[in-house]
Amino acid sequence: MKGSTELNKRQRHTDDKLRRLTFLAKRYKQAYLIQNALLRLSELASTISDMREFYPAIHNMVSDLLHAENFYVVFYDSATEQYTPQYFSDQKDQLIIDQVPSSAFSSGLTGYVARSGKPLLCDTEQFATLVRDGHIEAHGSPSAHWLGIPLCRGNQVIGVMAIQSYNEKHRYTESDLAVCSSIGGHTLTALDRVKSRELLEDTVRQRTRQLQKINSSLQKEIKERTNAEQLQVALYRISELTASSSDMNSFYRAVHQVLSGLMPAENCYIALLNSDRTKLTFPFFLDQYSPPPRERPLSKGFTEYVIRCGDARLINNDTAAALVEAGELRRSVAEPINNARYSTSWLGTPLLIEQQVIGVIALQSYEQSYKYSETELSILRFVSQHIAVAIQRKLATEQQKRQQEELERKVFESTRELRQTNLFLRLQVEERKKAEQKLFYEANHDALTGLANRQMFLQQLKQQFALSKRQSQLNMALLFIDLDRFKLINDNLGHHVGDAFLIEVSKRLLSTVREHDVVARLGGDEFVVLLTSLMQTTDAEDVAERIIDKVRLPFFLQGQQVTSGASIGIAQFQSEHTNAEALLRDADAAMYQAKSMGRNRFVIFNETMREQMLQALSIEQIIQQALEKQQFTAVFEPVLCGQARNLMGYELHTRWQHPQLGTQYDFSQHITDAGLLPKIEQLMLQQACHHLAVSDSNIGLLTVTLSTAHLQQADLYDQLKQQLSGLEPKHRLCLAFTEREMLQADNAIMTPLRQLKQLGIRLALHNFAADAAPMGLLLQQLFEFVKLDATFCRQLPRSEHKRQLLQMLQSLAVSYKFRVLADGVDNADLLNLLLAEGCCFMQGKYVAELLSAQALASSPSVVFQQLA
Repeated sequence: MKGSTELNKRQRHTDDKLRRLTFLAKRYKQAYLIQNALLRLSELASTISDMREFYPAIHNMVSDLLHAENFYVVFYDSATEQYTPQYFSDQKDQLIIDQVPSSAFSSGLTGYVARSGKPLLCDTEQFATLVRDGHIEAHGSPSAHWLGIPLCRGNQVIGVMAIQSYNEKHRYTESDLAVCSSIGGHTLTALDRVKSRELLEDTVRQRTRQLQKINSSLQKEIKERTNAEQLQVALYRISELTASSSDMNSFYRAVHQVLSGLMPAENCYIALLNSDRTKLTFPFFLDQYSPPPRERPLSKGFTEYVIRCGDARLINNDTAAALVEAGELRRSVAEPINNARYSTSWLGTPLLIEQQVIGVIALQSYEQSYKYSETELSILRFVSQHIAVAIQRKLATEQQKRQQEELERKVFESTRELRQTNLFLRLQVEERKKAEQKLFYEANHDALTGLANRQMFLQQLKQQFALSKRQSQLNMALLFIDLDRFKLINDNLGHHVGDAFLIEVSKRLLSTVREHDVVARLGGDEFVVLLTSLMQTTDAEDVAERIIDKVRLPFFLQGQQVTSGASIGIAQFQSEHTNAEALLRDADAAMYQAKSMGRNRFVIFNETMREQMLQALSIEQIIQQALEKQQFTAVFEPVLCGQARNLMGYELHTRWQHPQLGTQYDFSQHITDAGLLPKIEQLMLQQACHHLAVSDSNIGLLTVTLSTAHLQQADLYDQLKQQLSGLEPKHRLCLAFTEREMLQADNAIMTPLRQLKQLGIRLALHNFAADAAPMGLLLQQLFEFVKLDATFCRQLPRSEHKRQLLQMLQSLAVSYKFRVLADGVDNADLLNLLLAEGCCFMQGKYVAELLSAQALASSPSVVFQQLA
């Protein structure tokens, strides 16, 4: 009995030891599994950089440890109480997960674990109990067993990781729960590492794309600037060829060389219409596969299509097929004659003279690898304008020469027999007539230009004045012309160039008037034009505009290119004029008024001008007193974005409110003569800075015009910088300088301009095209705004040349990043014309009427916000 008891004790001891060993083995196995899982988790965090790969890898790792065919991870935001599925893999509910709302997770087992913050093992019975007690609601397909653990960052639950089984044979244990809890605690750390790496790599990729985009933009800008410079050089070269080429063939070859520098031009031709516009001739033809064609009648080719359209066209294979189908083209015969093959890309633009097509210049490519672009089409369109003018000029010259030769031949043949019999008598008569004509000519004509001199002009003026007194219906006007920059040309380039300049001016003046009008040179650079038998009073203004346009064109004199302008005073004949000298005096007074307003313009005389001249000295004294009493105030003229009918900003003008004289605007010449202009400009700039400082952003851009003295004189420039130092924001202020002063100033002003631009101040070039329209100033890329002269804008409706210049400016504006602003918009027709030409910024009387004071005060939209 005793031995049996001892045996039982040993047996129990052995069983206890075996249970402890079994328990330790399970603990070691579980520790091993957890450690292995953590090592795999660390490896995943180190190797995976994409969250889309991380969650499937976690799922695979859990599946290797447990039965986890159905696995999901949901994040929880305690601030918004929203649940967001990050990964979801389920046998039954996989297809409907996108339609599951956040509330389904909140009221289910997921929300229960998130709220409790504790792991959960749940079978069907426990699930039913929780539903019955109201802790959860049933959603989705019912599972046989469910295991979920909270994902915590510190003490805050940020999500839930769960696995579930739909099979009763696969149930989870407390050991499985411990393994999942250990994995879940380190999953967040691995998740943060993967997200950080993903964020870093995404940041690197974004920065790389930004750098690539910036580099692409810089390359594009460099290419655009290079193309613009090449185009400018090409246009200057064509202008030189127009004047220097001895014959048309050499001119065509030289133009082709210029085109070859801008674009591929191996296949190029020029086609011209004959006099009755029924046939095409080809004065220049260069092609890889075709010999030079002969004259041929019009058909339905590419060339005729451009002639019918009257505009440039780019035709590729697809375009050609569509035009053939529409009946516009026939390609049974290759263009322009029988070729060995069709062109794959064709570029053509009409040659226009006074809006009439005289021919076509075309380029074509036979290679599939190269096709012309819209950029090359624009270049060819610019070039064609100059080519058309040159062709017309040279053809007219050659035709005139042929006609003269033919006339001389006929005269010679008809008078050959009479020449011998009447030779002696004719020589005597001609010698006497020449002597008389020479004496008369020398006494009444200018020796340099051949125009009527002062003596002859006064005689003609008195005769016409007497005739107009007797016949009041005969309208008469007198134009007094003074040339700009003549003294500068004469002093810098020499008197021989100055004489050549005056001769060329006289020719241009004669080309602007009728045969019975009188053109005379009074002396120096002063000319007069007497216009008689005028139909309307505005005819004199039209002649003045033509003279200004003619004189504004460049002069090529003895290898030198010079530019000038004309200030014109117009005096209309009135019954109050007592003598001819009074009419000349009035025209002279109007001319000085035109010069004081900025030159390169005309002014019609009125009675106030003479009074202003007599009061000039006293007005200067009054201006000095007005400056001391600060009687100068700022007036704001609105600037419109015509496309959107919105306000861009204002231009500041100076108004003088005198107690006795009243409101004065036109006193700039008196201020300049008195040397007070910089002080008044400083006063206006001070008012502008104050207005920007106290107003909100709805004021937009505020423009103040300054003289270049502020850039040339060190003390004035220091005062200017001091005024601008405290201004914020600086980009709402724009400083404007006139074209005339910029041309007269030296290159030293470029450094102060760049310093102002670096400070953030915007710069503008005002009164552009008032004198010479210098493109070189625009290529400096200093000015963000270029305001066209008001007179230039008013002449756009009736001047094709000025519209072409505007189109060229619009193209340069795109390449050199500036905006074109039109002044003098006084009617709706001019506004619509400017909008059609692509110029959307403008100001003038009509603009001020559109933007009433009430509308400006309440406008919530300001274009300046888009420019900033």
